[in-house]
Amino acid sequence: MTPFLADTSYLALVVRLFLGFGLVMHGYPKVKGGWRRAGQWMKSMGVPAVTAVFATIIEFFGGLLLVVGLIVPIVAAFAAIQFASIMGMKASKMKAPFISMMTGKPSYEIDAFYMVLAIVLVVLGAGALSMDSVLF
Repeated sequence: MTPFLADTSYLALVVRLFLGFGLVMHGYPKVKGGWRRAGQWMKSMGVPAVTAVFATIIEFFGGLLLVVGLIVPIVAAFAAIQFASIMGMKASKMKAPFISMMTGKPSYEIDAFYMVLAIVLVVLGAGALSMDSVLF
């Protein structure tokens, strides 16, 4: 019998593309100038506004690096740290539950999902069809 996960490189490819495109979609508005609004919001939560610049870099440029598969474990580690901090902020400052049953109320379910995907990429690496597999 063939093991269920005999070749995880294609699993890593799917996870990498899903997470990469998701990060790019979240980071693109910040690249177009929304990082200032994000900075103001972060400042209102007691977090230094400069973190919006870091979020923009991790989300947009990190997402692009994930899509092409370059330095994937490093980018994924930074993304996991970012999403862990978002979860902590939502839980402590916003008193958000993991899953909100009320429409329009904040939760950190999607942040946890993205964090888990990032951790998977830290463990598995870039996988198939990646720049990492060509260069390293």
